[in-house]
Amino acid sequence: MGSVYENSVFAFSTGNSDENDSQYKGHFSNYRESKREVNTAKWTKVLLIVFAVSLVFALGGLCAVRIQYVSVSAQLSAQETNGTIMSRQLDKLTANFTTVRDHLHINELLMKELTANYSRVKEQLSISEETVRKLSRFNQSSGCAICAIHWTHSGEKCYYFSTVKMNWTQSRDHCVTKGGHLVIITSQAEQEFLTSNVKETHWIGLNDLDTEGRWLWVDNQPLSQTEEFWMKRENGVSEPDNWTKQHVDGEDCASLGHPDGETDFWTDAYCFEEKRFVCEAAAAV
Repeated sequence: MGSVYENSVFAFSTGNSDENDSQYKGHFSNYRESKREVNTAKWTKVLLIVFAVSLVFALGGLCAVRIQYVSVSAQLSAQETNGTIMSRQLDKLTANFTTVRDHLHINELLMKELTANYSRVKEQLSISEETVRKLSRFNQSSGCAICAIHWTHSGEKCYYFSTVKMNWTQSRDHCVTKGGHLVIITSQAEQEFLTSNVKETHWIGLNDLDTEGRWLWVDNQPLSQTEEFWMKRENGVSEPDNWTKQHVDGEDCASLGHPDGETDFWTDAYCFEEKRFVCEAAAAV
């Protein structure tokens, strides 16, 4: 562009003035047009660069918006899932509450029924106690004796014939829990009454555990020589014989009858053997 301008000036200075003036204007016009094209090209490049940068930022913004959209969608989906789980848990809790409430209602009904049953039993016990008092007054006026249920009356005593088998010590303790003690036989009549009510051997309240040969009843009274019913043998070997063949301690507890089936006499036996037993208690008058 500079050479064109110089040539134009040179022509203007050496040639015809009109012609030179015309040529100068033409060249100057061309120069401005060329300069304008150059400026336009530069601005076009700038605008293209700005547009490209804007486009890059726009794309970046779209990507960021897309990422945020995906994140928000995932959060909403997770919240929806949690909401579904919580809804199910709430349904379960509601069902459990209903079940517990129904059980409580049933328990209330059972409690009312138990209370009513308790009241009825209490009234029946009250009636029973009154019946016992009336019977007691009747006994006092009539002289009749009373024995507990499952006990048998004879003379001034009540007797309990067991249906289970225990060793001698257990039998003694069991009679105590029932309000009596192992039977103490003091007469021929009592011996006959007992033997008529048993079909097999039974423990009685006689032993020589403390001192061999010194037989004591459970009330610590010694055996009377006139009221004893030991088995007698023809060979002279009678009971008690303290047989030690099966145990070195010998036979220290007395029983009514013999394991063979006879019941009208006494025998000594090993205390650890299990037999039925007879308890006695004073009859209420």
